[in-house]
Amino acid sequence: MTLVFARNLLSAMLAVFVFAAASCQTNEMEPPPPEKPRPAPSFSMTSVKGKQVSLASLAGKPAMINFWATWCAPCVKELPELERIHNLYKERGLEVILFNLQEKADVVKKHIEEHGYTMTSMLDEKGEMAEKYQVFGLPTTFFVDKAGMIRKTHMGELTKEIITEGLSAIEAH
Repeated sequence: MTLVFARNLLSAMLAVFVFAAASCQTNEMEPPPPEKPRPAPSFSMTSVKGKQVSLASLAGKPAMINFWATWCAPCVKELPELERIHNLYKERGLEVILFNLQEKADVVKKHIEEHGYTMTSMLDEKGEMAEKYQVFGLPTTFFVDKAGMIRKTHMGELTKEIITEGLSAIEAH
């Protein structure tokens, strides 16, 4: 009697497993809907190198605005690629602006100088810019078109594909 019970239990479990596996068909995920353009929040600040920078000063230029920190491994990992993009596209007017989130100025300046980064670097000491831009995690990058509209936002480490997609979105407008 126990052998029959065990066989029936095993058969029932196998049937449940097969049914569950069949109902979990792998459908391709649909891409998210296109992001609705929205105005980039304005700012007017002094960069770590003493240059006055504002959203208004970027009028007519596309921009990548990146929020980062030195303690954030993905942030630090993507900075060389951002510098490469900055050097490659600056002749076309692209501005790459870094907002360091709530770190001391000496820490940020040291990191930038050690790596020879030439991108515009700002200090968001109180997190006010991160709040304005609704940054929920680091790194976060905003692709802003010539008219000051955010066309694409990416939270997480950038890949070449994401950068290409973001640049295409802002160059189209």
